[in-house]
Amino acid sequence: MREALTAWLSDQVGQPVVVRDLAPVSSVGNARDPWSFTATWPGHEERCVLMVQAVAGQLESELGPEFHTVDRLAGTGVPVPGALWLDEAGTALGRPCFVTRWVPGTADIRGLRNPDGDPALAAVARQLAAAAARLHAVDPAPFDHLATVGTADAARAQLDEWDDRFTRQRLEPHPELVYLLAWLRRRLPVARRISVVHGDLRFGNLLYEGDQLTGLLDWEMTHRGDPVEDLGWVYRSVWTAERVLPFDDFLAAYGAAGGHVPDPDHLRWYQVFSEVKHSVISLTGARSFATGATANLRHADRSATVPAFMTRALELVEGSC
Repeated sequence: MREALTAWLSDQVGQPVVVRDLAPVSSVGNARDPWSFTATWPGHEERCVLMVQAVAGQLESELGPEFHTVDRLAGTGVPVPGALWLDEAGTALGRPCFVTRWVPGTADIRGLRNPDGDPALAAVARQLAAAAARLHAVDPAPFDHLATVGTADAARAQLDEWDDRFTRQRLEPHPELVYLLAWLRRRLPVARRISVVHGDLRFGNLLYEGDQLTGLLDWEMTHRGDPVEDLGWVYRSVWTAERVLPFDDFLAAYGAAGGHVPDPDHLRWYQVFSEVKHSVISLTGARSFATGATANLRHADRSATVPAFMTRALELVEGSC
């Protein structure tokens, strides 16, 4: 792998590159296999992160949209790693991959469970809200690698995509998911504006040092759409920052940074959608393991997570009736 990476980077740079300290990065993600390394060539040294597409897992995603989104967000004020090189065809390492600059920090979310709160993580959560507002204010026009969508059909486009994935990935009927998909389709909201949407915005997909947010990661589900989608996802119970910063305070920080705080029904639609979406992600992982497409044991019991997501979605639905 080191030899292949060295040859590819040398070709990209146009000079002989030396790769050292190549090592896998501990990660709970399942869509990419991350590695860290240092690249040197005459007059340059760059600490880097290599992201290699997983053979199979919980997501159907390509690396190109993720890389190009990060690349075009440079200079916008959204904290992203610097995009360096992309091999979308997978010719260099046998699987598609890209390289970004290394960003300092940790993605550890254990502090979110502290019953007494954590002032440092509360500060990071406020910075996450501000970063989301900056992202949603970015002009989406230059992001022409992402599918075009209008305000009237943004919600439908996402619902169609995840409904299709559910149909293809499920191993059993899941009538509660069928019901929720129908509930969502009857109540499609109209977006106030179209923005670049992260698609997986949350603690666990960001880096921080102390009380400072240093980077937003994992853009594999990025698309153009309704910015409320990110707000419906960011505080789900699996990764909520509620103990360190109440969601109302997060929304207030988002609004103070220039974001538009949605009305409750609009937000609730995307909260229900988020539970459905994560359920489909889990079913995709379970199918990948059941069919032998992956031997990653993290996927072996992923379908067991779905009932909790469905319970939360049905609570939200009941609250809207």
